[in-house]
Amino acid sequence: MKHAQYISFFLLLFSCEKPKFDIQNLNNEIVVLGHGGMGISHPYPMNSFESISKCLNTRAQGVEIDVQMTKDSILVAYHDSDLSSDTNKSGRISDLYWDEVKDAKYKEFPYLNYSILSLEQLFLNIENIHDHKFIFDCKWDVHSLPDSSAYINSFVAALSEMVERFEIHDKVYFESKNSDFLLKVQYNNPNYKLFIYSLSFEDGLNKAIDLGLYGISISTQNITKEQISLAHSHYLFVSIWNVNSNQCNITAINKNPDFIQSDRIFHLLDLLH
Repeated sequence: MKHAQYISFFLLLFSCEKPKFDIQNLNNEIVVLGHGGMGISHPYPMNSFESISKCLNTRAQGVEIDVQMTKDSILVAYHDSDLSSDTNKSGRISDLYWDEVKDAKYKEFPYLNYSILSLEQLFLNIENIHDHKFIFDCKWDVHSLPDSSAYINSFVAALSEMVERFEIHDKVYFESKNSDFLLKVQYNNPNYKLFIYSLSFEDGLNKAIDLGLYGISISTQNITKEQISLAHSHYLFVSIWNVNSNQCNITAINKNPDFIQSDRIFHLLDLLH
């Protein structure tokens, strides 16, 4: 092999080396979670059984799931505020009964063969459920509800029943933008781990401290390594999302969060293991 070829070979070899990370957080490791399963831009739609089960069959510790509730208190795995954005049905899940939602199918290619899923359907079909962690991103449009307090009470009751039924108390985390919701969960179940879902670090930090929560859930673009360290100094765990590229995975790890909700699961797992 000529001298120039040796140089090219070794440059290629070293360029393929994985970066080294010095992880310092409250977990002493980063918990890897799939964003809605395998994440955005995957052949399976987010929050579908196929996407979630595929993620759980990787080395990831668990998944984040978007959770909404129908008018008759059925918990549904779905992200957007209106069904019309992704499915052949329309309306807010909180305004509809499960019978009006259950036949909704995703309308965009390549997702045409997949349906909306209830949390019960999901958990009944997950094998070894206690081997996995779940973050429930609990969402609804509070301004569309005539009595948001009644809805919150029903939502919390439905979640508590689901957790009790499947005995996943130590495997589930809840995140929400709504402080009243988190307070209600906390009052009913003091041992549940609760994240405030915040658009700014300062607001999230203040609310997490004031409410005595488990931690902060925030976009990786809205938090720095130094801010995560500050949250850790208050014994608050940090879960970050919008981690949707290989470079985002590397940047996210270097910030030392406790949880990463990634759209690039295989790459993140390769970096950490």
